[in-house]
Amino acid sequence: MDQKSELYEQAPCGLITITRTGKVLAANKTFLEWMGIENMASAPEFLAMLRTGDRIFWATHLGPLLDMHGEIREIAVELMTAGGPQSALLNATSNDPGDPGTTIDVAVFPAEDRRSYERELLAAQRVARDSETKARELADTLQRSLIPPSLPWVPGLDMGGAYRPAGDGSQVGGDFYDAFQLSDRDWMVVVGDVCGKGPEAAVLTALTRYSVRGAAMETPELPKVLDAVNSALLLDPSGKTCTAVLGRLVRPDDGSVKLQVAAAGHPLPRLLDSSGGVKEIGRYGTLLGAYEPAAQYEDSLVLEPGDAVVFFTDGVTEARSGSEFYGEERLDELLRTLAGRSATEIAMVVANAVVEFQDGSPRDDVALLVVRRESDDYTS
Repeated sequence: MDQKSELYEQAPCGLITITRTGKVLAANKTFLEWMGIENMASAPEFLAMLRTGDRIFWATHLGPLLDMHGEIREIAVELMTAGGPQSALLNATSNDPGDPGTTIDVAVFPAEDRRSYERELLAAQRVARDSETKARELADTLQRSLIPPSLPWVPGLDMGGAYRPAGDGSQVGGDFYDAFQLSDRDWMVVVGDVCGKGPEAAVLTALTRYSVRGAAMETPELPKVLDAVNSALLLDPSGKTCTAVLGRLVRPDDGSVKLQVAAAGHPLPRLLDSSGGVKEIGRYGTLLGAYEPAAQYEDSLVLEPGDAVVFFTDGVTEARSGSEFYGEERLDELLRTLAGRSATEIAMVVANAVVEFQDGSPRDDVALLVVRRESDDYTS
């Protein structure tokens, strides 16, 4: 037996050639064994192998379709095999459509195999959906542990934050923000972006966040806080880097509000004044976890009533729609329209605008933290 004949005989489906009236001219070994037919000489007509309803369907529909179109695909029938009725799918091709003397090539597939495949496919899809849901829930749980559930109350100040995960939210991102009290007149805010995503990013985010908290308790100098975080990251075996911007809010006895800012490789925050003016504040320092020593700088300013400071990650300005970036200019234009709005409103409006710019599916995490001075009325 040559290779071609062997492929025909051992094909994983039944192959037969019949006349227009249903006489079997040829059949492969697979079909004969499936039907329980010992040899071609004992093979009945093909139509006799079909249950009564399918024979009528062949005569009234399938035969005419073959005459007109030359082929039929995935037709469900029931064959009367030696082991009893068996569901099957037929594909058939007429070699000379419309000619009564034509021959018809038929491929027969056990429908049970298809049903089994479909059941396996449905089961696999359910498992995939369940896994995706669990992954999203895990990512959401981890992310919530890295974003404070609430921001501290500071007399005369309004704080608000917004976070939007990348994509469908099924992976933990590296963007985070935090705010905490250092003393009765001293608070710290931080916004950062850890390289990477997933559990490793979550671990590094937690390390960065709590390193900032620990170092801020030891020194009021922001460059020294960043140096401590840099040293901690350099000791981490992952070798990942992080950008961060710190803001220290000090409320002296004279009732003013002083802000100290230091940025380590991070986008510089914006100062939005009560009249709608927007300007960049701070200077760029070295990103964290890259090398030591790192150059960090601290700048100070006094917040006037109505001033809002907007801290954000690069998921805002580097958001893309096609080849176009959201960019700093578009951000500043939007902020000018938000003068006088609450801190939470400012954060939410910007976050939503960035997500909308990307057709609802951000390619990177988006995190914002806004601090707004409300009034001169401070009562301890």
